[in-house]
Order: sequence, then structure tokens, then C-alpha cells
Amino acid sequence: MVRFMRKWLVPLLAGLLLIGVGCVFVPLSRQLQTRAETELTLLMDRAFAQIEEADRLAEPMIAAQTEGLLSKAAAVSRFLTHDDTLLASDALSALCEQLAIDRIDVADNEGTLVASSEAARIGLTLGAQEAFAWTMAAADDEAAALVQQDSIDPSVIYACIGRTDIEGFVLLSRDDPHVESALMLSDAESATSDIAYGGDIIFPAEAGAEGFFFESGSLCLRRAQNDITLIAARPTTEVFAVRSVAILAFCAALACVMICGVAAYLMHLEPVSAEETEEPASISAEADDATLPEGREQAELDETTLDRAQKRRLFQKRERREEEQTETLEFEQTEERTERVPRQTARSRKMARTSAMDLAEEDSESAFEKIVD
Repeated sequence: MVRFMRKWLVPLLAGLLLIGVGCVFVPLSRQLQTRAETELTLLMDRAFAQIEEADRLAEPMIAAQTEGLLSKAAAVSRFLTHDDTLLASDALSALCEQLAIDRIDVADNEGTLVASSEAARIGLTLGAQEAFAWTMAAADDEAAALVQQDSIDPSVIYACIGRTDIEGFVLLSRDDPHVESALMLSDAESATSDIAYGGDIIFPAEAGAEGFFFESGSLCLRRAQNDITLIAARPTTEVFAVRSVAILAFCAALACVMICGVAAYLMHLEPVSAEETEEPASISAEADDATLPEGREQAELDETTLDRAQKRRLFQKRERREEEQTETLEFEQTEERTERVPRQTARSRKMARTSAMDLAEEDSESAFEKIVD
């Protein structure tokens, strides 16, 4: 079991960690994405509501200005009916200043300008231009009263009145600052400029497939309403910010639980391994006694990690070793004494034999000397 844990502990912990992250990742991601989609939907609803409110506030202003321009066009038509000298460019320019309008154009039944406050425009055929084709309806209808906003610049207003004296029409143009202010307030970009909060953005866009989609690292929502297309977007880092924090917290908690479990398991294995290794240690103690230095024993005794049982065993081992060393020393001393005694006896015999031989030699020499004498 210990060998198995040593080999597969790290892979098992990694696998459990990955499984836990996977179990948390998918449902949490769906929940956060659903929440972000709901908030973007509410943001889009608020944007269109504000655009509609701005349009509702701008419509009375635009209607009032167009009505005023139309009444001025009727007045110019009556002036021209009574006085043809007003067809001169200078006279028409003076009328423009008095009536606070930008331009007066007078055209015949074919749409060709016969008079204008701008002399360079005389002879221009308005009926042939697509932007002014709508004016031809008033060329042969003296009761016609038409108003139109410029397709490029909606703040420019046109008022067209049919003439009562001859066939033709009078066209007045004005770039009204009040209409421009109202249109700016009702513009989609201006109306939604103060709606977005945090990292969300909302802006007008081209028409396309409506719904949610991911693009450029953001969760986007496209919706079209009343010929206005808006896109609301939120960065994915903010959409899944809580997910990242939650996964980190979950991983930390899971890692702590695993570490505590492994520590508890290892603490449980420590006494078991000590008991298993106690018997082999006692068997090999006699072989290690001769080679174990005293400094090593002292170091083992000083280790703070040893428990009382191990210290007690070391003390017993040390006492047993000291007793064995004492017995060995006494045995050696006894053997030395027993060996020394016979050695001394042989030495004394040898010395006695040597002394006897010396006496014999001396006796032989003295006898020889006596014979010589």
C-alpha cells in the first residue's frame, strides 16, 4: 500500500483536482453566461425605451418648425402672385432675411427653376433630381402643401407650395437649429451614451442576424427596432470574472483537503512502519554495535523528531552495548593474565637452564686449568 501511494499519490491528486474543476467549470459558466445575457437584454430594452422617449420629445419640435416653414412658403406664394418683381434674386434674398429662411426657389410646371435667392441655381431642373422628385406633385396642384426632411441631413427642412397664379411651385429650405438639437437628442448614439455602465458598451450598428454571439472577446447582443440596429457588448473577462475567482477558491479548498488527508494518512502510517522495522532493527543491532560511533548515538538522542519509545529503545541499546563492552574487556583481561603466567614459567626455566650451563662451563674451565697447572 505504501509503495502504491508513493507511486500514484501525485497522479491521483491531480486527477481529483481536474475532476473537481470540471464539475465546477461547466455549470458555473452557464450560470454566469445566462446572467450576463439577461443583463444585456435589460440594457437593450432600456436603450430602445430611451430612444423612443427622445423621439417622442423631438417630434413636437420638428412638427412646429415644419408647420412654420410651410406657412412662410404660403406667404411667399401670395407675395409672388401680387408682385412679379419679387422674382428677382435680390428681392428673394431680402425675403429670406426677413422670414429667417435659408433659400427660396421658384420653379415652373416642369420643375425648372425660374427664380431663386441664389442666382447660380436659376435654370436648375429640380424634377430631374431624385432628392427633389417629390416636389413635382405640387407643380400642377395649387392646393398642394408638402414638407420633407433632407435624406442626408435631417435637420434641413423643405416646404413646397403650389402657385395659384401660374403652374409651378415655391420651394423653401431651412436648416433649423431647433430641429437639429431635437434630432441630436433623439439620435440613437446620443440617447444611449449614458446608459452603459461598468465595462458594457452599446452602439448603433448595421443590420444583421439578431441574437447573442461572441466576437472580439466579448459577449454581444444585436437587436433591430424601428429601423435602428443596436449592439450591446460585455467583455468575457467580466462575464466570467466570478467563475475564475470561484474556481481558484475551490482549487485552494480542495488542495487543503487533500493535503490534510495525506498528512493524516502519513501520520497513521508512521507508528505502523516503526513497529514493522523494530524487529529487523533489533536483529541487526548486534552487527551494528561494533561500527556505530558514540557521536551518532548522541545525535540520534538529540533529534527532536524521535518519540519516547524510540528514545527508550536507544537507551536500552546503549546500556546493553556498554554491558557487552564491559564483559568483553574483562574477558580480554582474563585471557591476558592466563597467557602471561605460562610465559613467565618458561622464561624462568630457560634462565635456570642457562645458569646451569654457565656453571658447568666454569667447572670445566677450572678443571682444565688445574690439569695445565
